[in-house]
Amino acid sequence: MSDATGSVAVDGTRLFYRLEGSADLPLLMLSNSLGTDHSIWEIQANVLMRKFRVLRYDARGHGASKPGSENYGIERLGRDALGLLDALGIARAHFC
Repeated sequence: MSDATGSVAVDGTRLFYRLEGSADLPLLMLSNSLGTDHSIWEIQANVLMRKFRVLRYDARGHGASKPGSENYGIERLGRDALGLLDALGIARAHFC
C-alpha cells in the first residue's frame, strides 16, 4: 500500500485528496456530489480497494478544498479533476 493524504494546488486553489490502496491496481477516482465531501465514499472505498487504488477528493469549495476566487460550474470542476490527476502524476484513471 502507498497511501497519501494531502492537498495540491490546481489553478489557483488547493484541493484536498486521499489516495489509498495498492499502486499495482488500476486507479478509480471518486468525486463527491455537490454539497458533500470525499467522506460520502467511505464505505464504498473500503470495498473498492479490493480491485482498485482509490483516489477520493473534495471538489473545489467543498470539505477541506478551498473555493478559489472565481465563479465556477461543472466545467471548472471537471478541469479541477484533471488538474488533480496531473498534479499527482497520474496519467490514467477510471472516474465515478
